[in-house]
Amino acid sequence: MQGRVGDIADMFKFLEFNDLKDDEIKLVLKSQDQPDYENGILPRYGFSIVHIKDNKDIGVVYFAVDNTRRQYLRGHLSYGVDPKYSGNNYAMKACKLIKQVALAHDFKRLFVGSEYENIASRRTIEKLGAVPITVNDVQDVEILEELQTEKIDMYVWDINL
Repeated sequence: MQGRVGDIADMFKFLEFNDLKDDEIKLVLKSQDQPDYENGILPRYGFSIVHIKDNKDIGVVYFAVDNTRRQYLRGHLSYGVDPKYSGNNYAMKACKLIKQVALAHDFKRLFVGSEYENIASRRTIEKLGAVPITVNDVQDVEILEELQTEKIDMYVWDINL
């Protein structure tokens, strides 16, 4: 088993991913944020989204290796694409590629959030097939209330499909 988050006895091990690409974009490792469990900092991969045709860095996608309560409040994925490249579903495509990283760390579902007013981000999340979380996904009413207070729409994406 690859070092599980939350099991401090096991050292977390970043895995190597060299072939995260489709016909239009590739993900190039940008950062591996080391965990500091005592201070609540969890391991995170950062990838540049590179447009293959012109070899330009057009955005970023991050995957937080998180199975703590925080996953419900901040999500596992975050992303951004240069406005010049928006409208091409590159954020969604990057999330689909980073799914391989999550599966390699034994995740079966991912939480992805968006601020209420970020319609483009919500559309990206919905195109992934993610659905809004319910009390069945998060059985802690305080978390659902906190998301509402912070005006965050949180979705759950079943990556085994």
